[in-house]
Amino acid sequence: MKTSKLLLAALLIGGLFGSAFAGHHKKDGQSLFQQTFLATYAVETDKMVSLAEAFTAEGMEWRPAEGVRSVREAILHVAGANYGLGARFLGKEMPEGINPRQFNKTIKSKEDTIKVLKDSIQFVKEAVGSLDEASLAESIKLFGNDSSKMGAVLLLGGHAYEHLGQLIAYARSSGVVPPWSM
Repeated sequence: MKTSKLLLAALLIGGLFGSAFAGHHKKDGQSLFQQTFLATYAVETDKMVSLAEAFTAEGMEWRPAEGVRSVREAILHVAGANYGLGARFLGKEMPEGINPRQFNKTIKSKEDTIKVLKDSIQFVKEAVGSLDEASLAESIKLFGNDSSKMGAVLLLGGHAYEHLGQLIAYARSSGVVPPWSM
């Protein structure tokens, strides 16, 4: 609970400082905040995709203990959050035929898991890239707390980092070496 409060505080502070700089240094219609977020998000999600690809099909079902998400389930959780948070808090329309709540039931293969992850990452990039300065500053309720859409963007980035760390631990525990560390 303390960690989630600290994360929320960091996100809110980041949203406040980020909004002060959001309108400056525009490139391709994107604020400095968007450019910075999208660049760092690309690095972290590229690592996540390459790590997912490093697991074997059987390795995707590895879990550290009974009742804990498997590799595949953790990846699908990230993909579901990308779609769910992007649609709910950033206002991007959910693609037709996508139901993140059904991913664990309908997506079983390694290839399909990686595809839905990649597609969800692109969904987030498009959602963030399409926001203008006024939209980023727009007030929202983020899980019951006052925030801005910028805070939701930061939450998406933090969520991806959190689960990248989880997947690194899963990989190391199951004998998979993260590709970027070789």
